[in-house]
Amino acid sequence: MRALKHTTISLFILTALSGSALANQHAHKSKTETAPQINLAEEQAKWAQQQHAHELKLIEQRATFLQLESLLKSAVKNNHVSNNAKLFLGLIDSLKGYPLQTDARVAYLDARVKTVNRDTPREEVNALRTDIEQFIQQHSSHFLRGKLEQSIFTLFINAEDTQALAKLTPNNLETQIAVLTAKYQIEAANTNQTAENQSNDKNKSAILSEYEQLWLNNAELPNDAQLWAAWYSQGGRTEEKIYQKAEMLFSKNDAKGLEILAKELEKVDGAKENAQVNIDLALYLDLLKNPANLKTLAESLPLIDGNTNKIIHKFAVVLGFSRYLRTIPENMNEPTFTPYEQWAKTWQLNETELRDWKIAFISRFFDNESPNFVQWRDQEILKLNADNLIERRLRTAIWQQTDLLAWLNALSDEAKQKQEWRYWMTKIAAQASDKDAKQRLEALSRERGFYPMLAAVKLGHSYKLEMPKIPQESNIQEKYATELAEIAELRQLDRLGAAKQRWRSLLEKLPQEKQLALSQYANEQNWFELGVDGSIIAKAWDYIDLRLPNAYSQYFDIALSNVNLSATEPQAIVDNRVTKTFAMAIARQESAWNPMAQSSANARGLMQLLPSTAQKTAENQQLPYNGESDLFKPLNNILLGTAHLNELNAKYPNNRILIASAYNAGASRVEKWLARANGKLAMDEFIASIPFFETRGYVQNVLTYDFYYQHLQDKEKLQTFSKEEYDRLY
Repeated sequence: MRALKHTTISLFILTALSGSALANQHAHKSKTETAPQINLAEEQAKWAQQQHAHELKLIEQRATFLQLESLLKSAVKNNHVSNNAKLFLGLIDSLKGYPLQTDARVAYLDARVKTVNRDTPREEVNALRTDIEQFIQQHSSHFLRGKLEQSIFTLFINAEDTQALAKLTPNNLETQIAVLTAKYQIEAANTNQTAENQSNDKNKSAILSEYEQLWLNNAELPNDAQLWAAWYSQGGRTEEKIYQKAEMLFSKNDAKGLEILAKELEKVDGAKENAQVNIDLALYLDLLKNPANLKTLAESLPLIDGNTNKIIHKFAVVLGFSRYLRTIPENMNEPTFTPYEQWAKTWQLNETELRDWKIAFISRFFDNESPNFVQWRDQEILKLNADNLIERRLRTAIWQQTDLLAWLNALSDEAKQKQEWRYWMTKIAAQASDKDAKQRLEALSRERGFYPMLAAVKLGHSYKLEMPKIPQESNIQEKYATELAEIAELRQLDRLGAAKQRWRSLLEKLPQEKQLALSQYANEQNWFELGVDGSIIAKAWDYIDLRLPNAYSQYFDIALSNVNLSATEPQAIVDNRVTKTFAMAIARQESAWNPMAQSSANARGLMQLLPSTAQKTAENQQLPYNGESDLFKPLNNILLGTAHLNELNAKYPNNRILIASAYNAGASRVEKWLARANGKLAMDEFIASIPFFETRGYVQNVLTYDFYYQHLQDKEKLQTFSKEEYDRLY
């Protein structure tokens, strides 16, 4: 499709130029009777033949590249890379002009590195290093430079060349350990060869001190056996450091790290962990796996370490409290902080630690309806000055339709500047006949987002969207032709992740105007997820056309024209099926147009469908579905996603607020929220009181994106909210 698009454009240009030439020839015929004739048909045929030859060569080189990768992999496995150097170099030379020829060269260098070992001749190792360094120098700005720099470390590690390795500057944890190990080996060897043992001992001590910091701050270190053994033999692994590391691991909920720490001495023959240390490490591990057991520890009398004068296990009590609270039902009878006040006193919590406990406790039981708790909660929220709790209390007041002003006034100055709270402040002011309320609402309506759109509706105005023009960057495609060609070919090979890495690497080092131009170029190539990603990197929040490309437009047309409506469907559904702009807004919010997106819950593809939802929708709507992999295919995903939206539309006719809420959080939750609202809430009140942060933001974004897409697709009548959305009580 892309090749056809460029071919058509190029033919058009050629035709136009030829026509212009013929016109000029005719105009100057009297002056120049011998002007050269242009045979348009011949020129077009010649150009088409050249394009065809180019495409054939590209296809041939692509096949060669893939075969080269396969051959290199096999050669590494069988240790036959050097024996086939002539073959590999010949294949690489045949890739001249191919966008990924540089990748092929890097793959060959990498294969050579992987087959190096301690028996490889030193001159061969040094020659390979020279080849890599020359390549880096020649391609200093290439994305793969970092990989090649890493390969130099791997080269000397494989060759066991400690002298060369010790001189390198590490760039990650693995290379830090490798360089420290090499330095230590050199110092250890020198100890046996020189009388200056004091200097060598000092150097070794410095190396082990550096290693100790890595040990303290990482759960596990790669290939550190020699350093660990030396550090341990020098008495580095003290009880104080064990507890220091245990606290770090506990704070990160790293149960695996604690298990590794507890079993470290198994590496030393005959060594045994101190019995009390063993007991304590087992305690911390148990608290991570069974946080309810914190109660037993917290209600016991704490012990004081005689050496440090610190309370033993205090960090476990302090840090484990929020996890412990999650083991208690939110709807328990009469939640009270009183027993935890005693815990805090017993374990000598400071003011900050006690504040954190109170915030965690209130957050856990926030919606508990016990009158005593509610009274205590509200008093504490005002004392704690925590915006997250005040905002949650505001949503409760909106849902309960009680006074908001006291809670709005309790917000920090920063929180008061959020569009949402400015809207509610202005709404309250308008109800109190504040003369400035309309002016503040008008100011809000000129901004970008959901609440500005809502403010315009409240004023009875149409919401006007101001979109700045993208700065023109001449020859942007030519300036970055190499990088863009690599990205295009990686996408052609379906290596979308690798393409995205290069895209980000390219954009992150450029000024905003070039980021904008390249993002526009990406959208023009149908690289929609890269265009969106570029707009994020550029922080181009006002450039709506970049952020919301007209992606997979034809697929949405096909999918939405394929809706099966039964004869029993209400006329409201028949007349108000899900619109294209709404469906596209859902997809944009769900995946940012990444067809390979996959969530932690296993939602997949453009419209982030769970396989179970896809299966059920396919059965209900008699749509083709062959399993989870179908969800990574744009058309399949859109067919199923739009069908599911129309199923939700049948449940909530023409109400995108409820449809979007159900799509994100599930219809069962929406029913609970409607039951809680009990038909008393206006639209803005219902949206603001949606309990889930994610769903609340999701609904606001989707409705805003829908409006933006209407604008971008030149709809005649732009709709902010439907009658079913705005006029009903929820």
